[in-house]
Amino acid sequence: MFRYGNIIGAVRSRFNFRPLIYGYSNARVHAMRTSLLSQRQAEDLLKLHSSAAIAEYLTRLHFREDFSGLSPKMNDEERVETAVGRNFARTAQKLLRITPEQSKPTLRAFLGRYDAHNIKTILLGRKLGKQKGETEHLLISAGSITLAELSRMLSAKSAEELYESIRTTEFGSSFISSKSASHLARQKIKEAIASPHANGETIDSLLLALDSYYFEVAASTVKPNEKDADIILNLLRAEADVKNALTIMRLKRGKADKRSIMKNLVHGGNFKKYQLEKMAEARDVSEIPHLAPGFFVSEAGKAAFSEAEKRYKEDGNLSHFEVAFEGSFARRSLHALHRSMMSIGTIAGFLFLKEEEMNNIRKVLRGRALGLPMEKIAEMLVIVG
Repeated sequence: MFRYGNIIGAVRSRFNFRPLIYGYSNARVHAMRTSLLSQRQAEDLLKLHSSAAIAEYLTRLHFREDFSGLSPKMNDEERVETAVGRNFARTAQKLLRITPEQSKPTLRAFLGRYDAHNIKTILLGRKLGKQKGETEHLLISAGSITLAELSRMLSAKSAEELYESIRTTEFGSSFISSKSASHLARQKIKEAIASPHANGETIDSLLLALDSYYFEVAASTVKPNEKDADIILNLLRAEADVKNALTIMRLKRGKADKRSIMKNLVHGGNFKKYQLEKMAEARDVSEIPHLAPGFFVSEAGKAAFSEAEKRYKEDGNLSHFEVAFEGSFARRSLHALHRSMMSIGTIAGFLFLKEEEMNNIRKVLRGRALGLPMEKIAEMLVIVG
């Protein structure tokens, strides 16, 4: 007897055939991988001695259109900051367009990190008394908050207007009612957003809650039975681990006690509470990475940490550890890009590598502006594979 169920099953199987669903997007991502800043190009940037020269060099790469239409009032450093942010946002939106429908929610959740970044940047700029033009070039419009919405936040004339401009965005509304912000009474959130200069502890709690919200939402969109779900979740957890390890180091360096340190950590990483507590109780900053077993999983990561420890003991600069942790995370992203086949893991891995490219260019730019020698800036760059 003719069975309609067999036809339906065959059609369903066809629509769930992963090479058919992810083949195009994954091929595009692997092609885009070749356009990332190379070791040689990074070395070329390091040899340049001005922001104007850096801008000119980038226009000869894949950043040309990102420099067009920028305000003539911007200085060269602001032009480069804005252009690389534009380039990243443009790439992120391209990734979103080519991502299969079933995985778009996961990628949108990842892009929520830039919504959190933008709100934090605006609040911190306001706290420091910065004008709109001093903050605008630091924003990255890669998330759900539109340029028009960001402009309203930056142009807010009053504390109440700033609060409302954040609350009425999709991201802001969801954040305020989220589990991550549940420990802050709504009035406290409103007060922190409205008057970020009034209460240091409250604004710090709000900034931490924004980070926690991102990790909470991003992790919740990854389906446990989805192909490469473990790869994606491990990337998110590793990112949280990096943030927590570096937070502990900075606060420990500032003589903060265990209670204060634990209050400033995000949730969602691989480190257990007892591990984080041991890090917070460490006698010296250099002990902390030793209490992070399993993070430096590769020989390259272990070697980078050993070198960071050696240099830290020589000059007391935490940036050596920052580069070691960030490099280890970048290698994980590259591993995800290579290991994932026909899944969102390939796209997520590339997104994190693209962000590292933006960070590297900004490090060169800011290092040059501060007059740092080429060798010192080179030590801060994270370029993998």
